[in-house]
This record gives sequence, structure tokens and C-alpha cells, in this order.
Amino acid sequence: VRVERQRKKLTLLGLGRCGIGPTGAAEIAEYVSGSAVLTNLDLYGNSIRAEGAVALASALRVNGVLTDLQLGNNRVRAEGAAAIAEALRG
Repeated sequence: VRVERQRKKLTLLGLGRCGIGPTGAAEIAEYVSGSAVLTNLDLYGNSIRAEGAVALASALRVNGVLTDLQLGNNRVRAEGAAAIAEALRG
């Protein structure tokens, strides 16, 4: 319930170097897909790998407000980068 109340308020989510990994990235992707106000997401240095990037790509396809996404130092490799790029192309 608390997360649902905050979903309409949270515009910036900074989780750099929190060790969330691919599973945590998938959970964050679920939040991102339902947020209508989140504009800035920092996931720098979390080793989300390709699996996490693919999950985030799915969220980006339905989230039309995110304008700043930090994914440096996450080992997303070509597969993850391609998924993100495709999602951003629409």
C-alpha cells in the first residue's frame, strides 16, 4: 500500500551501487512500468547484466515519462544493450 501511494510522487530513484543484480532490476522494472511520474532512474554499478536490462527494456516500452536512465557499469552486454535500444526506438 505504501509503495502504491508513493508511485504517484516519486520522480527520481537513485539506486547506484546497491548490488541489486538482475532479480532486483526485474523488480524495479515492474515499478517503472507502472509509474506515470518517474523521470530519472539511476542504476549505475549494480551488475544487472543482460537479464536485468531486458526486464528494464520491457518497462521502457510502456513508460512514456522516463527521460534519464543511468546504466553504466552493469555488464549488460550486447543483448541487454540491444533490448534497451529497441525499447527506446519504440
